[in-house]
Amino acid sequence: MRKQRRRTILGCAAALMGLPLAAALTASALWPRAANAVFRNLTAQTVPLDTDLPWTGGETYRNIQYAEISPSDYLDLYVPHTEERPPLLVLIHGGGFVFGDSQNRQSQLMYSFFRDHGFACASVNYRLAQEAPFPGAVEDCKAAIRFLRAHAGEYGYDAGRIAMWGESAGGYLAVMCAVTGDHEFNALPFIGQDRLGDVSAKVDVLVDYYGAVEKDMEKDLAAIGVPKFIYQIANSWGSGDVLHGYENVESFWLRKNVSEMTAEELAYSDPYAYINENLSADSDLSAWIVHGDCDLTVPYPQSGRLCRMLSEFLGTNRAVYRLIPGMGHAADGLYADKELEQLEMFLTEHLL
Repeated sequence: MRKQRRRTILGCAAALMGLPLAAALTASALWPRAANAVFRNLTAQTVPLDTDLPWTGGETYRNIQYAEISPSDYLDLYVPHTEERPPLLVLIHGGGFVFGDSQNRQSQLMYSFFRDHGFACASVNYRLAQEAPFPGAVEDCKAAIRFLRAHAGEYGYDAGRIAMWGESAGGYLAVMCAVTGDHEFNALPFIGQDRLGDVSAKVDVLVDYYGAVEKDMEKDLAAIGVPKFIYQIANSWGSGDVLHGYENVESFWLRKNVSEMTAEELAYSDPYAYINENLSADSDLSAWIVHGDCDLTVPYPQSGRLCRMLSEFLGTNRAVYRLIPGMGHAADGLYADKELEQLEMFLTEHLL
């Protein structure tokens, strides 16, 4: 996905450079933020990631099936050797609901850091849009949480301290899991549920990295100075055959064009509807939200609004928004040690 994103961003730069000189100068004058975003994406630095060496700091469990509906419902679990049972960080990969798996680059960057800092990490695979429409992936992720809580004693982590991270489409899924109740999106049984009974999918901390929590991108793109054609070029991966005739990848996942949906249909998949319904001043959820200000895929104002909404219920000290300058969508810099160390402190404080 990272190579694919770089190709689309390079295409965006080529499109700009292919304009006549006068038009290019006009574009740079009208869209300085867009030009800066393209430049930042083109020159983004990478974080070293060595996946060839085996991890020796704890136990690794690969391809654990958590539900029986699909071979896609599995997770990879890393449990460090610690004196006390470690807290659990559940990881949900992105990919526009149509790409990615439990070992995508961003998930690897997360578990490589946190398993070495005393956190058990479970990287969750789920059914993509090609296999199951909404709410399939939401149900998968909630079943994975219930499975992990039910089997904490077996694998050796603390079921009473669970945080959930997601990036991009996975950020949306993490938000939905965190703000919906146990009576919602619980149709998929986890393996062992018939023996162990009902188990909660509650999480204590939500970590949302540039999550695609809203359906309308155009207004925010205009507000931050990103022309629509740049957005379309930068996200050309989500076009053509990928859409199966729908207007965008989210419409394909929902199996109905967003522009044709009723208010009730839109609310069914809208995290804000569940925030308003389920959260209150007594809620014990905490949230850490991160976005880069050069994101050409999910406009960063979405994350700002999400944090403001959560702050109304949780308070400003328990809903934190970090807008990182110069960072694009899924940029490695968002996973640099200096950034993840701040997240670690937040998790340590709120996973009591």
